[in-house]
Order: sequence, then C-alpha cells, then structure tokens
Amino acid sequence: MLRKQKVYIALRELCKDITLQDIEEGFPGFDASTVGSKAGVNRNNTSKELNILFTEGRVIKVPGRPVYFIDRNKIEELLGSKIKDEDLRLDSIKELFKRETERAEGIADGRNAFDKIIGAHGSLKIPIEQAKAAVLYPPMGLHTLLIGPTGVGKTTFAEMMYQYAVETGRLRENAPFTIFNCSEYADNPQLLLSQLFGYVKGAFTGADKDKPGLVEKTDGGLLLLDEIHRLTPEGQEMLFLLIDRGIYRRLGETENVRKANILLVGATTENLDSSLLRTFLRRIPMVIKLPSLSERPLSERLRLIKQFFKDEVKRVQVPIRVFKDVIKAFLLYECKGNIGQLRGDIQLTCARGFLEYKTYNRKTIDVDVKLLPDYVYEGLLNSKENRDEIVNLLQLDNKKFYTFSNFAGEDFSTVDDYSISEDLYKEIGKKWNIYTQKGYSQKQIREIINSQIEGYFKKLLNRGVSQAETPGYEELFKVVSPRVVNAVEVALKVAEQKLKREFGRQVIFGLSMHIGTLLERLREGRVCYNTQINQIALNNPREFHAARLVRKVLEEELEIEIPKEEIGFISMFLYAASSKDHHKNKNIGVIVLAHGKNTASSMAEVANSLLGTQHAKAIDMPLDERVEDVLKTTIELVKQINNGKGVLLLVDMGSLVAFAEIITKKTGIKTFAVEMVSTPMVIEAVRKSLLPEMTLEQLVEDIQQISPYIGRLVTENVKNKASIVEPRTIITTCLTGEGTAVKLAELLRKSLPLINEYNIQIRHLNAEKKKDLKIKKEDILAVIGTINLDIPGVPFIPVDEIIIGDGFKRLEKIISGMTVSFKNYQPSEFNVITKILSDTLVFLNPNKAYELVDQSFQYLIESLKVKECRELKIKYIFHNSCMLERVIKGEKLPYKNIDSLKNTKRELYSIIKKAMTVLEENFGVEIPDTEIGYIMDLVDTH
Repeated sequence: MLRKQKVYIALRELCKDITLQDIEEGFPGFDASTVGSKAGVNRNNTSKELNILFTEGRVIKVPGRPVYFIDRNKIEELLGSKIKDEDLRLDSIKELFKRETERAEGIADGRNAFDKIIGAHGSLKIPIEQAKAAVLYPPMGLHTLLIGPTGVGKTTFAEMMYQYAVETGRLRENAPFTIFNCSEYADNPQLLLSQLFGYVKGAFTGADKDKPGLVEKTDGGLLLLDEIHRLTPEGQEMLFLLIDRGIYRRLGETENVRKANILLVGATTENLDSSLLRTFLRRIPMVIKLPSLSERPLSERLRLIKQFFKDEVKRVQVPIRVFKDVIKAFLLYECKGNIGQLRGDIQLTCARGFLEYKTYNRKTIDVDVKLLPDYVYEGLLNSKENRDEIVNLLQLDNKKFYTFSNFAGEDFSTVDDYSISEDLYKEIGKKWNIYTQKGYSQKQIREIINSQIEGYFKKLLNRGVSQAETPGYEELFKVVSPRVVNAVEVALKVAEQKLKREFGRQVIFGLSMHIGTLLERLREGRVCYNTQINQIALNNPREFHAARLVRKVLEEELEIEIPKEEIGFISMFLYAASSKDHHKNKNIGVIVLAHGKNTASSMAEVANSLLGTQHAKAIDMPLDERVEDVLKTTIELVKQINNGKGVLLLVDMGSLVAFAEIITKKTGIKTFAVEMVSTPMVIEAVRKSLLPEMTLEQLVEDIQQISPYIGRLVTENVKNKASIVEPRTIITTCLTGEGTAVKLAELLRKSLPLINEYNIQIRHLNAEKKKDLKIKKEDILAVIGTINLDIPGVPFIPVDEIIIGDGFKRLEKIISGMTVSFKNYQPSEFNVITKILSDTLVFLNPNKAYELVDQSFQYLIESLKVKECRELKIKYIFHNSCMLERVIKGEKLPYKNIDSLKNTKRELYSIIKKAMTVLEENFGVEIPDTEIGYIMDLVDTH
C-alpha cells in the first residue's frame, strides 16, 4: 500500500465519529502528528502526503499553527451537499458550515428568488435551471408546463419564476401575476373561456355588458393556469393564437383582434399525452417536472419540517418545543400529499398543541408524539431503515427536543394553497374562554375544540391526499368528527386481530356515527341503559371480549370515559356486522344431507336460526327417492354455493359419503363429507365455516374430532366443573415476582375463560419465595413464566411458549383434562408479541415498546457476541416493557447487594447500562441500577 493511501485511510478513520455538534463547538481537524501516529508514518512525511491529498481535492486544509486537515467526504456527508474546490482551504470548519447553511437557506446577500426555495441547490437544482432558461429566453421567455403530483409546490414555483423575471428585468417591477384554476369552471366551458378571454355584450344570455378577461388583465405579466388539463379542447385551441401570435378575441367577437404579451405557465398533475392536445403541447416547449417529497433527500425534508414549525411560531407568537420523536415521525411517515400535506399535518399537530397550551396554561407549546395523527406516528416504526442517516441529521444522542422561538423574520413560502388561517388560533382561544365561562369541564372543551380543529384541517387539505380521503368519507365528516372516525378505525383494527375478521367501510361508518352520538349524549347527560344489555351480549363471548378492547382503545384515543354498558352495544354491533359481512367473504359451503322428508331441513333451520344466517343448505332424501336424483340435486347445489373454498357435506348414513368423491371428480369442486350428522354438529360446522381463516381440510378435521361425541364432551365438561370444590392454582413467575408475572396472570385471566369456570386461582412469585409456598403440589396445575420453580410432577410452560407457540392449548388441556389435537402454528413474532403487549401494558404504546426494547436487545446480543435466543428475547421484551411502565410511574424495586453485583460483573453491567440508553432517551426516564440488576440476572440465566 502506498504511503499516501495509508495516511488518507488514517485520516478517514479519525474523522469517522465526528458529529455536527463537534463542528459547532469549534473542532479544528487533525494535525499531521495525530494522523501520522495513527498511520504509523513520521510527522514530516505525513505532512507531505496530506498536502498532496489537499491538492488532489480529497482533504480540507485549515492553515495555522499547527495546520489541520479533515476528510472532505465526511464534511460533505454532514453538510448534505458538495463542497466547491475553492472552499477546501479555509479559516475554520465551523465557518464553512455557517456559509453553506446560509447559502442553502437562501439568506446570503445578492441571491435570487429561487434561492428562497428549500432544495434550490439540491433536488430542485435542475428544475430551477430549466425555469431560469425559460424566463431568460428572448424576447419574452418560453411558455412552460409544470408537472408533478399534488402538493409538490407548483404554484409557488411559478411565483418564483415571476419574481425571478422581475429581478432580471424580463418583466417590469409592477407586472401582473395572475393565478387561474381551470378546475373551478370545468363543468361550465363557456364560463371558463369567458373568465380567461372576457366577452362582449350579447355574447351569451346574461352578458349585458363588455367584460375583460384574465388574459387582458395579465398583459405584460405571467399567467398561471393551474390544473390546465381541465381546459377544454376548445379552450386549448383558443390559446393557440395567443401563444403563436400574441393575439386573441373576446367571446362573441368575430372581427376585432386584441393583443396581449404574456408568459404562460401551466400546472398539471396528469399525464400530458392523455390530458392535453398534441398540437397544444407542441406550442409549449419547456416542461419542468417537480419531484415528490419521497424523491427528495431527508436533509431537505428536515429543513422543510423546521421551516414549517418556524412559520407556526411566527403565527401564534408562542415558543414551540418539538420532541425529537416528532421530528423523526415527520421525517419518515408516508406523506402521500407531499409538501402540502406535510405542512398541513404539522399545522394540525401545532393546533392540537396550542389547545394543550391553553388547557394547562403552559409557557410553551409542547409537541409530543401523543399529538400526532396515527398515520404520522407510524413513521417511527420505519426508523430502523434510515437510522444512520437520521442520527447524522438530528444528532439524536445529544438532543431531546428542538425549540423554535423566533417570532420575527421574513415569511418563507414553499408550498401552494395550504396555509392555515391565523384566525384559527384566535378562534381556539375565544371558544376556550366561552366554554370555560359556561362551566364545561376541560375534557369537554378539548373534545369540542379538537373536533373543530379536525374539521378545519379536513377542509384545508381536501386538495391533498389525506389519510381518511376515501370516496364516501366526505359525507361522513359532515356529521361525525374525523377524530372519532380515526379512533374507530384504530379500535376496529384491534377487533379484527382479536376476531380474525375484516370489517368493511360500512362498519366503520356505523360505529363512528354511534360513537359520535354517544359523545353528544355524554356531554348533555342523556345516558340511560338497560342493565341487562351486557348479560345479553355475553351470549357472544368472543365479540364481548373484543368489545372490551374496542372500548379501551376508544377511551384512550378520544380521552373520554365510556360507560361500561357500551361494551354490550359494541359487542352486539360487532356480531351483527360480522354476520352481515359474511357474504362478502369466501366461506366454505355447508350442505346437510339426510334420509327422511324433513330431517336435513330441520337441522339446517335450527343452525341458521341460532347463528342468524342462511348459510346451511339442506337436501331431504325421502326413502322412496332414487339415489341418482339426489346426487344430481346435490351436484347442482354444490355448484351454486361454492365460492372458491369448497363444500362440506354432513350426511346421516355412510352410503352418502361417496357423494363427495363423485362430486369432486364431476365438477372439480373440492368436496368432503362427514357422516353421522347431528344438530350440534351442524351448528358447529356452520359456525366454523363462516370464519375467514378456516380451510375445508381443517373444518373436516375439527368436525371429525367432535363427531359423534360432541354432546358427550359437553356433558363431561359439566361433570368435571361440578366436581370441583377446592380451588387449584396456577403459578406465574419472573425474576422479581412482579412485573412480567403480574402481567402474565392478567393475560391468563383475560384470555382463558376456563380459569373462572374451573375455580382456578393464580399466584405470582419469584424463585426466592418458593419456600414460602403453602400449597400442596397436587393442587398446583402448572408453573408459567420466566423461572422454573422445579416442583416435581408440576409442568412448566415458558413464557415464550405462551406468546409464540402452543402454550395456551397446552394449558387448556391441563385444566380440562381433555385430549386436544392441535397443530403447531407460528404466527408473526411482531404481531403476536405486540398484540399480547397491548393487553398487558397499561399506558405504553405496544408497537413503540416492542421496537425500542428490540433495538436494546439487538445491541445487547451484539455486544455480548452471542446468538439470538428466542426465549431470551421474549423474556427480555416483556420484562423491560413492564419495567418501563414501573419506572415511569416512579415505582422502583429494591435489589439486595446491587453494588456487589456491579463490582463482580462490571462488563455485563456496562453493556446492559448502554443497552438501556435507547429506552431512557425515548421514554425520558433514568433506569435505576436496581432494575439493571434484575436484567443482569435474566441474561445470566441464559
């Protein structure tokens, strides 16, 4: 390796960990002695090679005593832009950053209008060069088309073209700048053309006098035709004369010709070939494409985000403190409406923060993640993909939040027609005072005003692509707050996971309207329930359990208390919605085939009546009817009811089992038969056939397991339960005897109805308290958790088997004493763990907890240089999630001899302490050594 290369590699290694904060604090670079020591080369030769590298443009040089050097690539990486060769020799690195920042933000002296746009020297460099060429082209510039999706800033870009034309003298200083949106008159072509070109008296009905058009008013200036694709072919043709020869006629004129000298700029989101005449396109030589937000670098997006927060500070005249997770979320969420939606979402979040500021009389507007719309918050879940870039941009290791407090300064405009009205903030303050005087509670006031904020922003962003913009939602928003709809959508997602069903938009609409009405009734005190409603709903236990979760989510999302009686209404609603939506799903067909005039019909009728469906079909087979005729009827019915998942035949005699094979061969439709049909079997078969995830093979296996013993199993269960007098015990364990063990006990009670039915108690403890256990081992059913108490004859089920595996099935088998056949099933680890966490955590977001604790775990195993162990990972995630809630609430667990443990296992303590950093920063807590002691024990046991 050449000496020069060794020196350069050494400098690059030294520069690897430099941060923006280092530069801001005056970091000068590295001298030749430091670099030489790293490279193993003497100082004089190192100095010589560094100067050669400087002349080659590979390093930056800072003259002085001593002379300092720094890697050019590293500085460009931190800047997010290229450095000019003439800037490689400078007085200080800090001065370079200051100059580059001023240049990038367009505040340096003598710059042109385009420099005001964020990205002028980055993603917008080529579009701006095109625009400058169009403006400067003699004599009056080139007519231009701006293309790009909604929200990229086409109107603002056209305005910058106008300002640049004025600055360069192509347009006079007071030249007109006119914006006309063609879509506003698209349904009335005659009115559209009259607006553009004007009209003469008598040109059409109602034209009682001459009127000039926008072309005439814009003579000598720039005319922007927004959504130009909505211009009719006739309108495009009328522009031909104006573009080609600078002449036009008003509507109704036949002989008179008028002159106008304008620069025409069109803007469209559409495909040019499909929306505009080719003859028209040929007359507009310059086409400029503006990039979407997703096509622009994160460094530009960060500057946009900061600028929009600065804009809000100027508007409300109150400092805004934005926490780093909020910045991360805005950097990473899917912003389909581009810059327009980004600004609108930031304004919406600030408006919510302003309401909190008024509510709690704070000194600053604090913008934390709880104020973010859900679709913005989801951006945090993508942080792993861009972690290194985000760290460089935000310097996450050094800042917890950003404060924007400059109320003065030049207004900075980068987007189109999405500005928030200053009156909104005044209106919030005004209404706050009115409702306070009326005696409304703070919760009620926040609920009312939040709904108004949501409605305002829905209207504001109706041109962009918002999260709820789906055909039909506009009508719903007229009667229900978008905040309620958003909360209902989140809650129904939880219900879908619990019930393994999908709910359509109609269900969202129905429940949203119900909750919207409920909020009104709660505010007015008009709440009255039939006390039997929940007892009725318990007839549908799965829906009832899901409804409890829905109520909990709605309370959290809407920050209200919902009466417990609503659980009954919601569960009945979920059951009705599920039944109503069954026809939309591909379900397994069910046909009952039995000898006798009404045997099959009777069983099918009972099943359909009890389940509220018409899914079960019946074919009665009188004893005198020919088998061939019955087979023909069955084939036709199978064809009729099959929708892709096959058909199950429930038959009363073995001879009819052969029908299934014959039908499959003749029709190609997968058909199976189960014999010895009974009414309970039909009910169970129909119920399971309606489940979206059920397959025909699984259904046959399930039904065969209970046939013909279904009645006997129920009877046996009743006998088993009736014989239980003394309670039996399940023990849950963890290192502390609290935390995970307590949450695991709660999870078992929620998820297993058998716990109550079989008179089972649950105790939670740690290994040290085993000696205090005053229970006969014969009365202990199982030990579940992270620690095996090694009680002879008592089965142990690890926590990971409960979460990902067959732990629940195994426990059901132990409790009931039944032999249960089941298959191993491995669902997504993330989905299952976050689902369980959502049931166990009280206030932490389960997705966020999982993501961050998993990051901590990955750092841990990498530092310990061990392979990932699923059992350890699950224990680690659950223990630390519960621990975080405990620390946030200020509940610290004691740990005996923690100092001794730290001294004897210093390396492990240090690694775990660093692994906790990501949790401490994101949750704003300091994890005490006593808690780290328990984590050390957890890791040590593996």
